[in-house]
Amino acid sequence: MSRFKQKYWPPGIRLQVVCWYAAVFTIVLLLAGAASYHYFDNALESSVDTSLHIQARQIAEEITVGNDTIIIHDATGSLSGFNSTQPAEQQVDMNYGALVRLLDIHGQVLRETPASRSLRVPAQSITQPLRGQPWEGTIRMTDGQEVQFYSQALTANGKIFAILQVGQSLASMDALLRQLVALLFIVGSVALLLCAASSYWLTGRAFAPIQQVMRTARRIKAGDLRQRIPLPRAHDEIRALAATLNEMLDSLDQTIARQRRFVADASHELRTPVAVIRNKTSMALLGSQTQQDYATILQEINAETERLGHLVSDLLALARGDEGRAPFEQETLRLDLLVAASVASAKVLAEERGIQLTMCIGEPATVIGDETRLIQVVMNLLDNALYYTNAGGKVEVSVDKARNMARLAVRDTGVGIAPQHLPHIFERFYRADPARQHMAGGGSGLGLAIVEWIVRVHGGTISVDSQVGHGSCFTVLLPLATSAPLQSARDAG
Repeated sequence: MSRFKQKYWPPGIRLQVVCWYAAVFTIVLLLAGAASYHYFDNALESSVDTSLHIQARQIAEEITVGNDTIIIHDATGSLSGFNSTQPAEQQVDMNYGALVRLLDIHGQVLRETPASRSLRVPAQSITQPLRGQPWEGTIRMTDGQEVQFYSQALTANGKIFAILQVGQSLASMDALLRQLVALLFIVGSVALLLCAASSYWLTGRAFAPIQQVMRTARRIKAGDLRQRIPLPRAHDEIRALAATLNEMLDSLDQTIARQRRFVADASHELRTPVAVIRNKTSMALLGSQTQQDYATILQEINAETERLGHLVSDLLALARGDEGRAPFEQETLRLDLLVAASVASAKVLAEERGIQLTMCIGEPATVIGDETRLIQVVMNLLDNALYYTNAGGKVEVSVDKARNMARLAVRDTGVGIAPQHLPHIFERFYRADPARQHMAGGGSGLGLAIVEWIVRVHGGTISVDSQVGHGSCFTVLLPLATSAPLQSARDAG
């Protein structure tokens, strides 16, 4: 079976469409040909019947009876040989000779044309007219040829005195029908060939955009993700497909670009602490340091490894979030209490840096989410605000409700963010703000990216409003407990 499948494969869509189109057109042609043949057959038979009726009426007008004697006038002379004296063995062409018989009421032949002597006349053609009903039907000659036959009674003064029978050969009609069949076959064959050729050409034009899609896909497969499928002018399904594929390619290109940038930035961030650790260990291996120097080197190595550990944890969390494998709990939480606990933990750091940290709770706000992740959101925002606020500045945290959302706001009086950098502030490793670059010991640039990811998974949004030299305000909106439940990490990613 596998060999059969390898050797014989189904035809392509284009050929299938052509075959189906040709098959349907063939059925239509057959039905039309059958209908035409049936129509012409009936029309010709009706014409023959009408001709026989007219001929019988004309002949009947030439026949009279008087003194029990039948008289045939034959004014036209069309009934040549219509007598009983011509020899029976005389050969007459039945296709052109008249087929006329005259019988008495006992069924005896009184007169007949030579061509009618080869007819096989059924008894019903005599008995039925004697009962007052004409008879007509198809009979055969002795050689098998068909004849349309008509028989009627002749009456005088309401009394039947004879039976008149006329016939006409169907050979010419059959020949005409055979010619019609041949003509229909020729015309149908030509029409079918034209149909197949035109359908093949039309399907080729219809599938041309698909061929363009395939060519573009091959170029993209070769590594050129900037390629896009040209949109056809017709607003049809192919255009919709091309537009959808272009949107998918844009999204894929952006995703790959982000991944490449993420890998490059991660490599750069990981290289720094590794280089510092290597440098410190190299200094320690020189063996010329004092015990105090060794302690200092070990403290610096410990700080770098701790920073490296945080960086790796953040990278792992974002990677799991991208894959949709990061676990998130769903529990009912008091956001105001959670924020209050986080602010209390951060007050020590704020006092060390000489920053005033305050909190304002408008009204209790209950949300559904992961407590650990939401604490991470609050702490990252607080660390960010405290880090970029100079001594003597202020950081204010507030929690209230806005319609069906819980609102968390973290305001600071720090260095602020330039407008051109605001759209990129939640991108991973983004630290392009010159106002922030001068700050020593800056973070890895993943904190706000993690915050945005966690908020998005919880079905919320985060925004920032900032002015250089006047501080920033980060606002988080989360659905209240009566709103939509927590999204999956995969859907949110």
